[in-house]
Amino acid sequence: MNIELDIKYERGKKKVAKKIGLDNIENTEQLFKNNPSSSKLNLKKIICRRDKYKQSIRVLGNSGYRILLTTKYETIYFQDIMNHDKYDRLTKDC
Repeated sequence: MNIELDIKYERGKKKVAKKIGLDNIENTEQLFKNNPSSSKLNLKKIICRRDKYKQSIRVLGNSGYRILLTTKYETIYFQDIMNHDKYDRLTKDC
């Protein structure tokens, strides 16, 4: 399984790391690489007309942040990292 990080995700990661700590984000990425079906990640499928493979995972550490990801050609792309308010707005009318 290949995992690629989108530019938007990298920028968001730097901003969010100041609030919740870079260790929590990196631990989440590592756990996803090792065990994508772990219950700690709380993997959710998102119903989206534009992207049928969109999902999200919870950032470890009870931080209230989620990572959006999608799958294309057997590669997983981490698209963005955001708090629950922004997550709800973006996924509402996907």
